[in-house]
Amino acid sequence: MVDLPPEVITEILSRISVKYILQLRCVSKPWRSLIDSIDFIHLQLQKSIETKSNFGLILRKDYHLYYVDLDALDNAVEVTHPLMCYNNRIRILGFCNGLLCICNVAGDVAMWNLSTKKHRVLPFLPTGSNRESKMYFLGARVYGFGFDSVNDDYKLVCIAQYIGLDYQSFESEVKVYSLRKNAWQQIQDMPYVLCYSGKMGILVNGSLHWVVTRKLEPEETELIVGFDIGTESFHEVPIPDSVNDHIEMSVWVLGEHLCIVVNYPNDDGVEVWVMKEYGVKESWTRLFKTEHTQGVGVGSGKNVMPLAYSKSGGEVLFEQEHKKLVWYDLKSQRVKDVKVRGMPRSFEAVVCVGSLVPLTVGRGKNWKSHESREDKNKKRDDFLSEGFKLVL
Repeated sequence: MVDLPPEVITEILSRISVKYILQLRCVSKPWRSLIDSIDFIHLQLQKSIETKSNFGLILRKDYHLYYVDLDALDNAVEVTHPLMCYNNRIRILGFCNGLLCICNVAGDVAMWNLSTKKHRVLPFLPTGSNRESKMYFLGARVYGFGFDSVNDDYKLVCIAQYIGLDYQSFESEVKVYSLRKNAWQQIQDMPYVLCYSGKMGILVNGSLHWVVTRKLEPEETELIVGFDIGTESFHEVPIPDSVNDHIEMSVWVLGEHLCIVVNYPNDDGVEVWVMKEYGVKESWTRLFKTEHTQGVGVGSGKNVMPLAYSKSGGEVLFEQEHKKLVWYDLKSQRVKDVKVRGMPRSFEAVVCVGSLVPLTVGRGKNWKSHESREDKNKKRDDFLSEGFKLVL
């Protein structure tokens, strides 16, 4: 390959699996410099997204995490995550550009690149609040994780919602962690009621999304609210006109588009909608609708999660009832079970792309961090505090 132009070598390397790219760093110093460069990291990620390659499923079962290649869907391999599990479960708070944000029962949170095995433990976020008094109690807490392209930063959002004892009033507390600043900051409150506690924010078009209502009323209409990671502000996302008020709705991402699964309790049917152009109400397109009584449904709306399109685009992969994976054929409306060796009996699945994205930002062209003595001492202290933290 010594006779090939550098741009050709770059193009070839960018199309290889991340696993082998990391091995090729040992070929020579020029190759290592190329692979570690910010331009190549961006190119590799862009190629993977464009060609729908280097994608996999992360399956979570209690404190175990498994990886399944999305193209093969043949074998689930357990992976070792960087957090202590305390014999309790690990939560996935979000995923973006090959980075997973995970936390344990002790409240330790880490950003982790599954491909490079690099991670960063975030500063501890106190879970208490002065709102937790005789007048309010914690009703819900949700997280969302994504990339701020305006400020070249990765951010984790935490929304804690407090409900009045009269069940008529509510307040929210919104905090944002910035990887660039390595600190949490409280911002404006969210003037909506979270519908589902523990539901991660769904990242689409630079915004995180949750299902909410405007009031604490049982029959209140469900809405979709987005949080713009760059401007750190909330906005409403319109839903299709044909979706009536008496529904249960969940929001997901499918093929880089915002997606909703609508469950109609009366006829026990499920609709899946995709927003082709973000923010444009008229661009909502119904992907399909099923009637469970016809035997072709993929499950109830609350327990159905669209994950990815097939390479051809003619099928959609779903997680069903937290128990199995199924392919749904959009043309024939038939469901086909997916058999994966080593897959746990119950799980939660997310789609993650393999990438070289590092956990440092704003550190120069090669994205490498040079730790000072103070940084190393702080890391040692953080490790000790995490290792000996007790959960009562």
